[in-house]
Amino acid sequence: MSDYFVEQWREKHSADEITVRDLAANPIPVLDGELVGALRPSDAPLTPRQQEALALSDELIAELKAHDVIVIAAPMYNFNISTQLKNYFDLVARAGVTFRYTENGPEGLVTGKKAIVITSRGGIHKMDQRTW
Repeated sequence: MSDYFVEQWREKHSADEITVRDLAANPIPVLDGELVGALRPSDAPLTPRQQEALALSDELIAELKAHDVIVIAAPMYNFNISTQLKNYFDLVARAGVTFRYTENGPEGLVTGKKAIVITSRGGIHKMDQRTW
């Protein structure tokens, strides 16, 4: 589905620069207690794992800011997004970098972007005598 979309987009917008990030093929680390410390401003020294996560977060944010159109293609699993996509959002959602807290609540700092979400879902649905 996403490959088809990219192919069609390229046909209609041949001058556009396209970056494809396959989160299933290149998984993003799960945000845990150790990695949270890397994403918050601090003077504390970072572990090698934290340094890697911070560098990846910076790379993902730079990639996000560099594009005018963001396409997210992801299936729905159990009424939710995939773990891989959640991990991505965890690394790009950084206070003071991609959003800030205000007296009216969080405010986005990455502006002027269009987002296209392509999703799919499925399941087994049967009607029988026991279904109310």
